[in-house]
Amino acid sequence: MSRRDAGITLVEILAAVTVVAVIVALIIPVHARAARYQTLKECQDHLHTLFEAQAKAPPTKVQELGRAYWVRLTQLTPPLVTPDALKCPFVEGDGAPFCQYLGPAGEIDKLEAKDPIGCDMDQNHSADRKQGGNLLLKNGQVVTDHTNLWATTIQLGKCRP
Repeated sequence: MSRRDAGITLVEILAAVTVVAVIVALIIPVHARAARYQTLKECQDHLHTLFEAQAKAPPTKVQELGRAYWVRLTQLTPPLVTPDALKCPFVEGDGAPFCQYLGPAGEIDKLEAKDPIGCDMDQNHSADRKQGGNLLLKNGQVVTDHTNLWATTIQLGKCRP
């Protein structure tokens, strides 16, 4: 048996470590994007749950607009949504409000089908805490938008705290 057959060389070890490092470097960002997408989907599901509940809710009163509208749906007998549906999975911490979705700015039955009845708070989805992204429209569609539609909705007060 020659000395070459006795084991592996340092070059072979370095080559194997390099291949493993490249594979890990490719997998980590993909996993992070998949986890963020899953959380975004959960947030959208919460908004869809709120839509289904509001369809069964009694008519709104003026003092029950904004977040108060969603909170009211948890307090009906029987409750139409659980308190967990009011929490965006992106928002963490003890200082977060009980309801993390903005609510309708007017009586829902008087709004048009494409008008928003709910949306994310501005800090729900961005690292700089200045941009949300999900809008719940009266027709039940959940629109994910990180550009003008969400910002315009907030600026015009179509969703209110």
